[in-house]
Amino acid sequence: MKAPLDAAVALSETAVGEHPSATFGTAGAVHDRVMGECPVDLVVLAPARLDEFVNQKLVEAQGRRTLGTLRLGFAVRIGAPRPAIATEADTRAALLAAPAIGLADPASGATTGIFFAKLLGDMGLAERLRPRVRLFPDGTAAVEALARGEVAVAMGQISEIGPVVGAVLVGPLPDALQLRTVCAAAVAVHAAQPEAARGTITYLRSPEMASAVATAAFDPPADGAARP
Repeated sequence: MKAPLDAAVALSETAVGEHPSATFGTAGAVHDRVMGECPVDLVVLAPARLDEFVNQKLVEAQGRRTLGTLRLGFAVRIGAPRPAIATEADTRAALLAAPAIGLADPASGATTGIFFAKLLGDMGLAERLRPRVRLFPDGTAAVEALARGEVAVAMGQISEIGPVVGAVLVGPLPDALQLRTVCAAAVAVHAAQPEAARGTITYLRSPEMASAVATAAFDPPADGAARP
């Protein structure tokens, strides 16, 4: 989600009339920040997390909007061979062939890290790959390590792979191994600038943002948000 929101921060000052300051983190870190009553105007998280905040009267239920869906991808370093990953069997073979694998650390609260830890267990690969898995604070850090040559492959949200120079997306994970993370936005109950926050939500779903969102591999919602 960082890439499309970075684009929104860069583009929305003129459109919204405010200069937004964005703080990014894993889902767990954002959750802890809001629960810790840190000053925020706008919260972007999975709908289930926002439901929790609505029940606790930390974000507004009215005006909450779905922004889109993030998918998972498989990445290698630029210039490296691109393994087949079209099927579960292909992806399994690619992981077994990799000398080092970069993933987000589930202990950080990263949605992808938690998912991949369970996925490798379900595939029967957790113990075999444990010596080769390298954990990082979030998916972006894992892909950056890939670009530096610290790992041979990395898996994470496609939106985290594209912006990293030196890494290349092989493709999305097959449906059998895929996690689609829906992201939604809501205004904080105690927002200092609630109207600016509402304007930012509108802008994130606007035609002006559609191309940036698509470039970041962020699938738009099916409820009428603009498409490029």
